[in-house]
Amino acid sequence: MSSTAYPFGMIPTVQLAQGVNSQGFSTFDIEDGEATSIFFGDVVELLTTGYIEKDVGTATLTPQGVFVGCSYVTPNLGYFTNGQFWPGATTTSVTTGPGRPLGMVVNDPNAVFMIQADDTLTIAALGANAAIVQTAGSATVGKSRNALDASSVDTTSTLPLRIVGLWEGPDNAWGDAFPIVLVKFNNHQLTTLTGI
Repeated sequence: MSSTAYPFGMIPTVQLAQGVNSQGFSTFDIEDGEATSIFFGDVVELLTTGYIEKDVGTATLTPQGVFVGCSYVTPNLGYFTNGQFWPGATTTSVTTGPGRPLGMVVNDPNAVFMIQADDTLTIAALGANAAIVQTAGSATVGKSRNALDASSVDTTSTLPLRIVGLWEGPDNAWGDAFPIVLVKFNNHQLTTLTGI
């Protein structure tokens, strides 16, 4: 797989020090009519309004966590649905109580995620920081298409991702064309001292 570029955003795997990943998430409101689609694996930020939205940054992010699904009432049929992505500009007309648009977010500051790099990385990238390449997600499968920007790997403290390991999977190794690496957030909204 790491010989083919098939970016999938960020997928929760473990916690730091290989702690068990309970797949826990927090639930946040999505503003009804939010124009930008949010896909499984996209980074989201919490706004001063109390809503979440896709964080579209590359070299800088303000991450609350990674989006792993949502629930809302479909506008035409009025059915309650659980989905992998929020279809941008969906107006449900339900803004309070059960049925309002909600997003599930893995927002543990110690969460570790796997992400595919957009070019080769060697073991020298371990411990370095990196930016994200933002690409439109796939409405067909509901998944993000974001990747780690291999050309950005550096010690720069403002870069949003810290490379903490290599995903231990078949056909995935340092030096591959598009390796899958493990990362965590550098500047998580829950660990910065400045409030939102």
